[in-house]
Amino acid sequence: MGIFTKEKHIDSRYSFLEKYINIMYRGFWTPAKYEKNIKEKDAPHYFNVMNSVDQEAIKRCILLVSMVEDKVKTYWSGLNRQIPQTVVGEIGGLFGQSEVTHARSYRALADALGLNGQLDSILELPTVGDRIKYLNKYLDEDPKIIGKKRILKTLVLFTALVEKGSLFTQFYILMSYSQNNKGLKSISKLQRTTATEENVHYSFGIDLVNIIKKEYPQLWDEYLVELINKNIIDAYEAEKSLIDWIFEEGVPDHLTKEEVVNFLNYNFNIISNDLRLDIKFDYDSELYLSKNHWFTVKTVAPIEGDFFDDNLGGYASDDEDYNEEDIFD
Repeated sequence: MGIFTKEKHIDSRYSFLEKYINIMYRGFWTPAKYEKNIKEKDAPHYFNVMNSVDQEAIKRCILLVSMVEDKVKTYWSGLNRQIPQTVVGEIGGLFGQSEVTHARSYRALADALGLNGQLDSILELPTVGDRIKYLNKYLDEDPKIIGKKRILKTLVLFTALVEKGSLFTQFYILMSYSQNNKGLKSISKLQRTTATEENVHYSFGIDLVNIIKKEYPQLWDEYLVELINKNIIDAYEAEKSLIDWIFEEGVPDHLTKEEVVNFLNYNFNIISNDLRLDIKFDYDSELYLSKNHWFTVKTVAPIEGDFFDDNLGGYASDDEDYNEEDIFD
C-alpha cells in the first residue's frame, strides 16, 4: 500500500500535502486582478515610452510565457488518474484551475500589447522549436520505462522542466522593469503572482517525487536517472539559446546578458539539487546576490510553517492592483 493506491479518504501518511490546498485557497485570483491596469497603464507605457530594444525583449518574453501557459499546462488536472490518492487529486484540481487563470491572464496580456496572432509565427523558429521538443519529453513513450516508472518519469520532467525550467528566465526579465523603476508595474505583479504559484506547483511535484522514490526505490534506477539528466541538460541548452533570441535586437540597459544567464544557471542548479542529480550548473554566487536575489525573495513559494499564521488575504493580495474609481463604483 502506497502513494499509487486508491483511497476514498485522505491517507494520514500524505496529509502533510494538504498545505498545498491551503496555499492555493489563500491565493485565489482571476485575470481581472491585473487586466484593467495592464490595459490602461502598462500598455500605453509600453507603446509610448519604451524604446524598441525594450519592446522587443518584452514582446518575446510574453510570447514565450504564453506558449507554455496556453499550450502545455494540462498535466495537473489529470494527475489523479496516475496517482489516485484523494489529496493528490484535490491538489491537482486546484493546480489545474490556477493554470486556466494563468492561460487566460497571458492571453489578455498579449491582447493588450497587440501580440495575439504572433504566437504561431515564433513556433516555426528553430530556437523556439527546441523548447517545444524538450517540453514535450514528459509525454514520450519508452519500452524500458513503463508502469509506475513511467508515471515517475512524467512527474519528474513535467515538474522540473515545464514548471521550473521553462518560465523563470522570462519572469525574471519582465519583473526587472518594475524592479528598476522602468514601468510595467502591473505586468510585473502578474509575473510575481504567476511565478509564486509555479514555485508552489514545483514544490508539490518534488514532494511527490520524493515520496515515490522512498516507497519504490527500485524505480529510480540508472537508466531513468541518465534519461532525466539528458533531458535537463537539453532543456538548459534550449533556454540558454532563447536568452540570445530574446536579446537579439539588443539588451535592455538595466540588464546584462551575464546577469540573466547567471539566473538561469542558478535556477537549473536548484532543479538538479532538488532531484539529487550529479549535474551542476555553475553560477556566480556574488553576482546572484547582487543582481538576481531580489527575484527569489519576491517569488519564493510560501510553504513555511508560519505561513498559515499570517493575516488572511493570501500571497496574491499583497500586490493587488486598484484604481481609485474602482473602490467607489
